[in-house]
Amino acid sequence: MPLIDNLKNLFGLGTPPAETPPTAPAESQPARSALPQTPQQRDVLFRFIVESLSAYTSETESLPTGITLWLRADDKADEDRLNVALYAAQPGHFRAELGRHLANHYIRLAPDWAFNWRFTADTLPDICAYQQGDLGLQVIRPETEKPLRALLRTLTGQTVQTSYLLDPNVQTEYRIGRGRMVQTASGRVRTNDIAFIDSSEPDFDPQRGEANLTVSRQHATIRYDAAKRQYRLFADAGGLPANNNKTKILRANDTVDRADLPGIGYLLSPDDQIELGGEAKLLFVGE
Repeated sequence: MPLIDNLKNLFGLGTPPAETPPTAPAESQPARSALPQTPQQRDVLFRFIVESLSAYTSETESLPTGITLWLRADDKADEDRLNVALYAAQPGHFRAELGRHLANHYIRLAPDWAFNWRFTADTLPDICAYQQGDLGLQVIRPETEKPLRALLRTLTGQTVQTSYLLDPNVQTEYRIGRGRMVQTASGRVRTNDIAFIDSSEPDFDPQRGEANLTVSRQHATIRYDAAKRQYRLFADAGGLPANNNKTKILRANDTVDRADLPGIGYLLSPDDQIELGGEAKLLFVGE
């Protein structure tokens, strides 16, 4: 800059330099967190496993030799997130942390129990004894312990078969009702595994099947609990008092349990009689 211009500026006689426009602040970018829900997801996994294994609280015999956690994942991103929650990069770390959670709840597994996990893009497999949402738990039993089979015999009423073998190797749920196949309120067709013959069916015997008329088309379900090796009776919608129906268990010790609460499983023991509608009866026989 010439000397005269410098003097003018010194005494305030020059043109002030143009102001430099302020620099616009850079737009803030949202912080990216690759797996923002990992800790919460891990807590969900721990809680699901602990609640599922609550049957083994203070148990000392027939302890599971391992568990397999099944996870339904829609895509690779889901699998990656779950792998982080499971400490996939640190083998044995999730099992060790899970072991502390189980010990805090007094849940015991066999020494050196194995832990594995599997992903599925479809429905959870039937081998999962426990399921909740997209999570399933397969309990590995000792090889010497077989699933418990049972026999169900018809005492009063006319059923398609006079006796039914309950075998968990074949299926773990047996529906009881009047008619072999019935249509539910939602329009779906229900198959009764233990079927009291309906009066409209050609092989109905009015004398033998008189008690059948007290049985609902969707009366009850027997389910096998693999963890406890037990069978439980659940009253379905048609077998609840709300529909003017009854479902009872007549115990061998002459006590009576009224299976009248929806969603509650009532333990079945050898020589228990299942009474449906007040007249039809089935005898539960242990293997």
